[in-house]
Amino acid sequence: MNKTNYENVIVIVADLGEMKAFNIKKHEGMVEKKLKISYSLEALSYINYIDPHLSVRNITRDSAGRFGSSKDHVGVGVGNAIGSIPEDHNLKNERKRRSIEDVANDINLIVKNEKPKQLWLAFPQESNIQLLDQLSKETKDVLVKNVTSDLINIETAKILSHF
Repeated sequence: MNKTNYENVIVIVADLGEMKAFNIKKHEGMVEKKLKISYSLEALSYINYIDPHLSVRNITRDSAGRFGSSKDHVGVGVGNAIGSIPEDHNLKNERKRRSIEDVANDINLIVKNEKPKQLWLAFPQESNIQLLDQLSKETKDVLVKNVTSDLINIETAKILSHF
Protein backbone atom coordinates (compact mmCIF):
# COMPACT_ATOMS: atom_id res chain seq x y z
CA MET A 1 0.00 0.00 0.00
CA ASN A 2 1.24 3.47 -0.86
CA LYS A 3 2.14 5.36 2.35
CA THR A 4 2.88 8.67 0.61
CA ASN A 5 1.49 11.69 2.43
CA TYR A 6 -0.41 13.81 -0.08
CA GLU A 7 -1.57 16.42 2.43
CA ASN A 8 -0.81 19.98 1.34
CA VAL A 9 1.34 19.01 -1.66
CA ILE A 10 1.80 21.16 -4.73
CA VAL A 11 2.83 19.37 -7.94
CA ILE A 12 4.48 21.46 -10.66
CA VAL A 13 5.41 20.25 -14.12
CA ALA A 14 7.21 22.69 -16.36
CA ASP A 15 9.56 23.21 -19.26
CA LEU A 16 10.86 26.40 -20.86
CA GLY A 17 7.52 27.01 -22.58
CA GLU A 18 4.86 26.09 -20.04
CA MET A 19 4.16 25.50 -16.38
CA LYS A 20 1.27 23.65 -14.77
CA ALA A 21 0.70 23.65 -11.02
CA PHE A 22 -1.68 21.33 -9.21
CA ASN A 23 -3.03 20.57 -5.76
CA ILE A 24 -3.53 16.94 -4.87
CA LYS A 25 -7.19 16.26 -4.13
CA LYS A 26 -8.25 13.34 -1.94
CA HIS A 27 -11.31 11.28 -2.86
CA GLU A 28 -12.98 8.93 -0.38
CA GLY A 29 -15.79 6.54 -1.08
CA MET A 30 -17.30 3.21 -0.08
CA VAL A 31 -16.70 0.34 -2.49
CA GLU A 32 -18.01 -3.09 -1.51
CA LYS A 33 -18.41 -1.90 2.11
CA LYS A 34 -14.77 -0.78 2.28
CA LEU A 35 -13.48 2.76 2.43
CA LYS A 36 -11.47 3.49 -0.71
CA ILE A 37 -9.19 6.50 -0.98
CA SER A 38 -7.81 7.85 -4.24
CA TYR A 39 -6.05 11.01 -5.32
CA SER A 40 -6.19 13.25 -8.37
CA LEU A 41 -4.61 16.48 -9.49
CA GLU A 42 -6.65 19.67 -9.34
CA ALA A 43 -5.45 22.55 -11.52
CA LEU A 44 -4.04 25.45 -9.54
CA SER A 45 -2.22 27.45 -12.23
CA TYR A 46 -1.24 27.30 -15.89
CA ILE A 47 1.29 29.61 -17.48
CA ASN A 48 2.29 29.68 -21.13
CA TYR A 49 5.61 31.44 -21.68
CA ILE A 50 5.16 32.89 -25.16
CA ASP A 51 8.74 34.10 -25.73
CA PRO A 52 10.38 30.64 -25.74
CA HIS A 53 8.13 29.65 -28.65
CA LEU A 54 9.34 32.51 -30.83
CA SER A 55 12.24 31.68 -33.04
CA VAL A 56 15.39 33.76 -32.86
CA ARG A 57 14.72 34.76 -36.48
CA ASN A 58 11.50 36.51 -35.38
CA ILE A 59 13.40 38.54 -32.80
CA THR A 60 16.59 39.49 -34.63
CA ARG A 61 15.62 41.65 -37.57
CA ASP A 62 17.83 44.44 -38.77
CA SER A 63 16.52 47.95 -39.40
CA ALA A 64 15.49 47.02 -42.96
CA GLY A 65 13.45 44.10 -41.65
CA ARG A 66 15.90 41.45 -42.83
CA PHE A 67 16.83 38.54 -40.60
CA GLY A 68 20.35 38.11 -39.25
CA SER A 69 21.29 34.73 -40.71
CA SER A 70 23.80 33.59 -43.30
CA LYS A 71 21.01 32.74 -45.76
CA ASP A 72 19.83 36.33 -45.68
CA HIS A 73 23.32 37.69 -46.30
CA VAL A 74 23.98 35.92 -49.60
CA GLY A 75 26.29 38.13 -51.62
CA VAL A 76 26.93 40.51 -48.73
CA GLY A 77 30.15 38.89 -47.61
CA VAL A 78 31.35 36.01 -45.51
CA GLY A 79 32.15 38.19 -42.51
CA ASN A 80 28.54 39.23 -42.06
CA ALA A 81 27.23 35.69 -42.44
CA ILE A 82 29.61 34.26 -39.88
CA GLY A 83 29.11 37.17 -37.51
CA SER A 84 25.42 36.41 -37.07
CA ILE A 85 25.96 32.84 -35.85
CA PRO A 86 27.51 33.76 -32.47
CA GLU A 87 24.89 36.49 -32.02
CA ASP A 88 22.08 33.96 -32.59
CA HIS A 89 23.77 31.54 -30.18
CA ASN A 90 24.19 34.23 -27.52
CA LEU A 91 20.59 35.33 -27.96
CA LYS A 92 19.35 31.74 -27.59
CA ASN A 93 21.42 31.32 -24.41
CA GLU A 94 20.10 34.59 -22.99
CA ARG A 95 16.50 33.66 -23.82
CA LYS A 96 16.99 30.26 -22.15
CA ARG A 97 18.47 31.89 -19.04
CA ARG A 98 15.57 34.34 -18.84
CA SER A 99 13.02 31.58 -19.40
CA ILE A 100 14.50 29.54 -16.55
CA GLU A 101 14.46 32.62 -14.36
CA ASP A 102 10.79 33.28 -15.24
CA VAL A 103 9.78 29.70 -14.42
CA ALA A 104 11.71 29.81 -11.13
CA ASN A 105 10.11 33.13 -10.17
CA ASP A 106 6.64 31.71 -10.83
CA ILE A 107 7.38 28.57 -8.82
CA ASN A 108 8.67 30.74 -5.95
CA LEU A 109 5.49 32.84 -6.11
CA ILE A 110 3.23 29.77 -6.02
CA VAL A 111 5.10 28.40 -3.01
CA LYS A 112 4.97 31.77 -1.26
CA ASN A 113 1.22 32.15 -1.85
CA GLU A 114 0.10 28.54 -1.30
CA LYS A 115 2.52 27.64 1.51
CA PRO A 116 2.62 23.89 0.77
CA LYS A 117 4.26 21.39 3.11
CA GLN A 118 5.75 19.71 0.06
CA LEU A 119 6.59 20.65 -3.50
CA TRP A 120 6.96 17.98 -6.16
CA LEU A 121 8.64 19.31 -9.29
CA ALA A 122 9.25 17.92 -12.77
CA PHE A 123 11.53 19.89 -15.09
CA PRO A 124 13.67 18.68 -18.02
CA GLN A 125 17.09 17.31 -17.12
CA GLU A 126 19.05 19.61 -19.46
CA SER A 127 18.00 22.72 -17.48
CA ASN A 128 17.06 21.25 -14.10
CA ILE A 129 20.19 22.33 -12.21
CA GLN A 130 19.90 25.90 -13.54
CA LEU A 131 16.27 26.01 -12.38
CA LEU A 132 17.15 24.71 -8.91
CA ASP A 133 19.82 27.42 -8.63
CA GLN A 134 17.13 30.07 -9.20
CA LEU A 135 14.67 28.76 -6.59
CA SER A 136 14.33 30.62 -3.31
CA LYS A 137 15.35 29.10 0.02
CA GLU A 138 11.67 28.89 1.00
CA THR A 139 10.94 26.87 -2.15
CA LYS A 140 13.97 24.62 -1.73
CA ASP A 141 12.93 23.92 1.87
CA VAL A 142 9.65 22.33 0.71
CA LEU A 143 11.01 20.69 -2.46
CA VAL A 144 10.71 17.00 -1.65
CA LYS A 145 10.64 15.37 -5.09
CA ASN A 146 12.50 16.58 -8.17
CA VAL A 147 11.89 14.57 -11.33
CA THR A 148 14.34 15.43 -14.12
CA SER A 149 11.88 14.79 -16.95
CA ASP A 150 9.66 16.85 -19.21
CA LEU A 151 6.15 15.87 -18.09
CA ILE A 152 4.37 18.95 -19.44
CA ASN A 153 2.56 16.98 -22.16
CA ILE A 154 1.72 13.97 -20.00
CA GLU A 155 -1.99 13.39 -19.41
CA THR A 156 -2.89 14.99 -16.07
CA ALA A 157 -4.29 11.73 -14.68
CA LYS A 158 -0.87 10.06 -15.21
CA ILE A 159 1.40 12.74 -13.73
CA LEU A 160 1.31 11.43 -10.16
CA SER A 161 2.61 8.05 -11.31
CA HIS A 162 5.90 9.72 -12.27
CA PHE A 163 6.54 10.80 -8.70
